[in-house]
Amino acid sequence: MVNNPSYLSRVRSSYVSRIRHNCMACVNTRDLDFWRDSVFATTIIYLLPFCLIALLPAMWFTFKTHQYSIVIVDMLTVCAILMIAFGKGISVLTRKIIFICCFYLLGFLLLFYVGIGGSGLLYLLAACIFSTLIFSVRFAFYGAAINVLLCSIYGVLLFRNIAPSRTGRIEPDEFIVVVTNLFFLSFLCAALIPKLVNGLQNTIQNEKFLREQLHEEQLASDETLELLEQKNKELEQFAYIASHDLNEPLRMVTSFMSLLKRKYEGSLDEKANRYIDFAVDGGKRMQRLIADLLQLSRTARKDKPKEAASISAILKNVQQNILQLIRESGADIVVETALPELKVYVADINSLLQNLLTNAIKFRKPGERPVIRISAEEREDEWIMSIQDNGIGIPSDKAEKIFEIFVRLNAQETYDGSGIGLAIAKKIVEQHGGKIWVTSEENTGTTFYFSLKK
Repeated sequence: MVNNPSYLSRVRSSYVSRIRHNCMACVNTRDLDFWRDSVFATTIIYLLPFCLIALLPAMWFTFKTHQYSIVIVDMLTVCAILMIAFGKGISVLTRKIIFICCFYLLGFLLLFYVGIGGSGLLYLLAACIFSTLIFSVRFAFYGAAINVLLCSIYGVLLFRNIAPSRTGRIEPDEFIVVVTNLFFLSFLCAALIPKLVNGLQNTIQNEKFLREQLHEEQLASDETLELLEQKNKELEQFAYIASHDLNEPLRMVTSFMSLLKRKYEGSLDEKANRYIDFAVDGGKRMQRLIADLLQLSRTARKDKPKEAASISAILKNVQQNILQLIRESGADIVVETALPELKVYVADINSLLQNLLTNAIKFRKPGERPVIRISAEEREDEWIMSIQDNGIGIPSDKAEKIFEIFVRLNAQETYDGSGIGLAIAKKIVEQHGGKIWVTSEENTGTTFYFSLKK
């Protein structure tokens, strides 16, 4: 059972968790006190088994020299560390004080019985370093000061022949040189370790501040996003109302004006007929405008799933939708390269291609057959598609404005439309993580480019 690895692992896990529970007061990993407590707990975890091992040479030294006080102190130290590790009802601060006192006491006794050639000075230096690590930085020099006090006491006892000397008589100069090195290292550690700790503390505080600031910004962003989603829903509701409730009276006005024209055909003069035509045409344009606004508000909604689709298949569907327009204009649509398969919002890409193809045919030169060339170029993480025509072109100073809503470059009488189609196209492309732009030359033609992520 003892040789069972899982059993030993459970014992070790229980041993470590018990000591960490007893020797750590702070549980916030972003707090510097957590790391002080963690250093203390880890020291106890590894020190306890080593102390038990260290009892063997201490006992050998005691029986050889008959200095029984050392082994007594060693055993008391082990008992103290056991109490620190597993004792109940003791605060973490008290455990730390007991731990440091044991170190100083053991170091002083080793210095007293073994002299400056033994390990006593190392224990005193270790006690100074540990006290600097596990206590607040405002107590940093206390450990060095205690070393000065203990060495001074030892010096007085030594030169009054109270403390035993195992290496013969120690000269004052030799003693001063040795303990001065200890003082130097103690005060050096007391000065440098807090600098390191302060740097760590500043880093932790800055990280904590940045996290809190990021959290506040995230909350503000979430509130803004929630508000934006609410406004989008309100806008979509408004667009629905506009398309439904406003379309009905517009349809009635258009229908009754058409009936009025048919009923009184021949009875009204030319001016009255023209006024009726204006009213009917205005109603139809308003209906189309409202329908386009509704489409713009619903374009590329994120609640629709993307689908893997062939752009070539979508293009064929678009050509079928505008087949009548293609036949009437005699348009020639040429696909010059293979078109990719991508994960897209199929209905939106369908609308994008239909808008661009319809514009390419609509804005053709009078008396000239429209020729439209479609191609695609693969890049590292995207596809660049282009739709080129031989139409009337766009003035260079107007190239950026055409993607704005309600922007028209031509008179309604010459080329009808609502001025929303390219705004819809831009929104679709941006929703797919791409961008759209245009190059054009008047009376030569226009090329629309847009990118789609792979």
